[in-house]
Parts: sequence; C-alpha cells; structure tokens
Amino acid sequence: MKIILWGLMFDEESLKEAYEYSARGVQMAPHKFQTNLLKGIEQIDNVAASVINVLPVGSYPVNYKKLFIKRSAWEKENVRPGYINLPWLKHKIQESEIIRETKKKLKNSAQEDTYIVIYHFYEPFLKCAEYIKKKYPEVHICLIATDCVPGKNDMKKYVSPKTIKKGERIVKRAKNCDSFVLLTKYMAEPLETGERKTAIVECICDEFQDACEAKSKSSNVCLYTGTLDREFGICELADAFTGITDAELWICGRGDAVEYISGLVQTHDNIKYLGFVDQKRVRELQNSCDFLINPRRPTGTYTKYSFPSKTAEYMMSARPVIMYKLEGIPDEYDEYLNYLKGETPEEIKNELVQIFAADYISLCEKADRARDFVLNNKSSYMQAKKIVEMISGKE
Repeated sequence: MKIILWGLMFDEESLKEAYEYSARGVQMAPHKFQTNLLKGIEQIDNVAASVINVLPVGSYPVNYKKLFIKRSAWEKENVRPGYINLPWLKHKIQESEIIRETKKKLKNSAQEDTYIVIYHFYEPFLKCAEYIKKKYPEVHICLIATDCVPGKNDMKKYVSPKTIKKGERIVKRAKNCDSFVLLTKYMAEPLETGERKTAIVECICDEFQDACEAKSKSSNVCLYTGTLDREFGICELADAFTGITDAELWICGRGDAVEYISGLVQTHDNIKYLGFVDQKRVRELQNSCDFLINPRRPTGTYTKYSFPSKTAEYMMSARPVIMYKLEGIPDEYDEYLNYLKGETPEEIKNELVQIFAADYISLCEKADRARDFVLNNKSSYMQAKKIVEMISGKE
C-alpha cells in the first residue's frame, strides 16, 4: 500500500524562516496534526508513505517577506516544490508542480493500491485532485477536513459572499474524493460527504511529548496559548481575572484581541501578555503554570465543527485543563477535563474560584489520567491506523 500525502508542513529550516518572515505568525496546529499523522503512518507495516509538501506561508510582500520559495527534497521520496510567492501565480505554479510530482510517483505504482491523502481545503490541492481523478480513476483520494466548509457556519467574521462562494467551490471539488477524515461527525453535512466513507479523527497526539514536571500549586497561574480572537472568548476570560486577586493569567499569541489584552495588562498585575512565542517557550511556560485554559465558548452552531487542537496538547502535558464543553468534543473526554459553563466575566470568575479552591492533588491525578487516555487512544499510530483501515476498506 502506498500513500502520497499532499501536505502543508514545515521542516526545521523553513519553520525558523516562517517565524522570522511571516507577518501574521505561524499556525502550528495544522503542522502538528500532519507531522503526527505522518509519524503514525510510518509505523504501520506494509505502508509506504511519501510527501508532496507546500510551505504554508502567506504571499509576498504583505504576509511573507520572501519572494522565492526554494525547492526542497529529503529522504528521496519527499519533495517541496519551489515557486514564486506572489498571489495567484503561486497557486498556478504549485498546481503544476503537484501534478508533475504526483505523476512521477504514480508512474511505477499500481493505481488500485495507491492512496492520495489531502490536507484540508487548500484549493490548489482540490484542483489537482480533480485532474488526478480523471487521469487515474483507480487512485483513491481521501480529504482531511479540519474545519467547517467556509461560509457554512455562523461565525460572522468568516461568513461573506466571498467565503460562501469559496465554500461552494470546495464542496463541488470534494466530489472527486472517495473518503474523508473529519474532526467531528457534524462536518459531514456541510461537506456533503453522502454515503462515502468517513473516519472521525478529532486529534492526533504526539506520544513523544513529555509530560510537564510535577509541581505543587503556586499561585493559580493559568496559561493560554493560541489565537487571540475576540469571538473565542479571550476578552471575557481576561475580564474575569480582573476580579480575582489570588490568580494569574498568562496569555500568548496574536489576534484581534491583542490591543484589548494589552490595555488590561497596564492596570492589572495578574494579567500578563507574553506575545507570540515558539514551541520551546510554550513548553517552558507550561512547566511553570498550574492550569492550562481555553476560553472558546459553546456559543453558535460553529462549535459543532470544533475540536480545539490544543485540547490534546494540553491533556498530554498532564496539567489540569480548564475549558468549555463544545458540541464537537466527544463525551469520552468529559471525565478528564474541568469544564466552565458561564460566559460572562462574573460567571467565569466564580467558577474559576471554585476550581482554584479544589484539591490540587486530585486535579493533577485527573490530569495524569487525561494524559494516559490520549496516549492510549489518540496516539499518532492509533489514529493513523484508523485512517489507513478506513481508506483501504480493512476496518
């Protein structure tokens, strides 16, 4: 069995460059999902995997400060096409290169035993899938969807005539796919998967991620790392901490709430904005904090399509996790997480005070069980095996 992954990942060198040249920061969640999936596939017997990778960065000069993205190849079978990083032109070059590289890989392969796995809704990938399906109809194409179809949820920020049209194109082109990997079961309807095969893979944890060092509770330090989007509740969470005297909130990331958070930092010593930090710094902060927190609230139908990627990462840390029960989170997670229910700053404050007053040793024991749960059930090997068995019909 041969798997060709069309991915959007970084290698070590390009990740360093992305931190330096990206105007909007680096989205690490997609990179982690794909690299963990690849690790898992490589552990499965009788499966050969290769990658055709596109660097997931914005266009020159507004969003990325490099005009030319150089070609890269590693371990013989894996390649990252080079291209001129200008709007529209980059996609045309990428499409041509993806098709060319894929045809090279298919030249000496049995079509019926070759599977192309596409990461998310990147339009050059979907356009190439349309071509490949016509040229090589026996090749199985699987689409990994990690978010709702654009324009088909109720987040006002992401619903516009432009995104609705984009979503319509995605659904049309996804008809060329034979199977789907979805984060939640609810994503099948807007993507119009119909009777085609699907697997629900809400996360893929990195089993090589070490747990945080055991510690006694210090001063109720809560850490949030991620996108600072107002619609995800970060402002209400920060407001809640203005009324708590014996706790601190550490915030890392970029987004439209930075200015608001920075204003609170000026007047409240227990709220700290640490900017956009790399993964090494994130791990250092996780080791120093008492709780990991995510303020994304269960408001709006879009939460049916959400399984925050940081959930599994938080659970792997073996630190107590505080978050909301979103509709897209399976019930099997409930016994390992500490859920908030209130949405106003006052309600959040009162619930946090109750959690802080609980026995910290018991909370850490729950966090240890959370780590064991994801290690045993959501590891890269287990989730990759689930996907491979689904696409190959060996479920």
